[in-house]
Amino acid sequence: MSIITRYLLRQFVGPLFVCLVTFNGVFILFDLFGQLSRFIEADLPFDKVLLYYAGVICMYSHWFLPASCMLATLYSMWQLSHHNELTAMRASGISFHRLTFPFFFVALIVGMLDWSTAEYLTPGLAAWSDKMKSSQFKAADHERTENLLFVTENRRWRFASVDTSDETGFANAQTNVVITQEIDESQSSVISADSARYADGIWWLSNPTFTALTSNGDFIPENNAGIAGDKAGKKSVPSFFPFPEFTETPHDMLLANREWMYLGSTDMFRILRKTGGNNEKWVDFWYSLAAPWTCIVITLFAIPAGITGARQSIFRGIALTFAIFFIFYGVTLSLQFFGQHGYLPAFLAAWLPNLAFLAIGLNLYRRLT
Repeated sequence: MSIITRYLLRQFVGPLFVCLVTFNGVFILFDLFGQLSRFIEADLPFDKVLLYYAGVICMYSHWFLPASCMLATLYSMWQLSHHNELTAMRASGISFHRLTFPFFFVALIVGMLDWSTAEYLTPGLAAWSDKMKSSQFKAADHERTENLLFVTENRRWRFASVDTSDETGFANAQTNVVITQEIDESQSSVISADSARYADGIWWLSNPTFTALTSNGDFIPENNAGIAGDKAGKKSVPSFFPFPEFTETPHDMLLANREWMYLGSTDMFRILRKTGGNNEKWVDFWYSLAAPWTCIVITLFAIPAGITGARQSIFRGIALTFAIFFIFYGVTLSLQFFGQHGYLPAFLAAWLPNLAFLAIGLNLYRRLT
């Protein structure tokens, strides 16, 4: 890495870090004014408070990260222009593309961080934070749900009591489990077990009991149960018995009991592929993939705005960049509305703002080269 590249990275990463800390700090401070009394009343430990704000910040990272990239780029470019460093670098034969490459590289890293946060941290942390807030910060880390029903295309699982906070609760359901599945149009089978475990991709049921029902709900004598394989005619089986035909996973059950807004793009697509989904959910899915690229688009706009600010007034560059920022998100929200109501294809509604502003930003950037 050249000396110029390291210098430009320092010029950009420093302000970026300050912006991130400032945005998150101000947000936490304002929220703390409203939540502090509840923290004290619930006697919430300090580590739980930090975990709560980690979940809340994850939900807003797709706003904080692009805004931080925008301000850091604007400030860095203004500083370089104000001290004539850009002029000196370009006069020495360094191309404008090479000078701005570190900014785009860091913006790409921040965009990847945004996607990773939404994919791996937000689903669990944000859902936990929301649960804590709705319970006035008195909810336990692991709460059991009574009489939980999980439904697939041809099978229904009913747990007498299960921990829904993570996959482990479903994978080790130490409670009565009743599974109803269709055999054909006239029959269905009911399997009742003392507990259920999921290991090595297979469900294992403890002491399962088999019963067959007609379409009217009448019991069928055991010798006519019609249950396939070596399970037919067995009233009970000691210890754990494998059921490889059950294709549902604990992750599927966890997703079914988690709000849509707390899902990552991979889980969204997994559900949409099975259920088809509606326009609103498809727009959310495509936007979850498009949002991280906003960091690069905003950075692209902030580069010429910062240089313009140095030549005239920094406030002009700030006003221009903020105007572009709010216009961008105004257009984004508007197109999402049209996509959710079927006026635009979901893919276009989610990606069009990035593509349109990218084209405008590239035109402004090209004029500087």
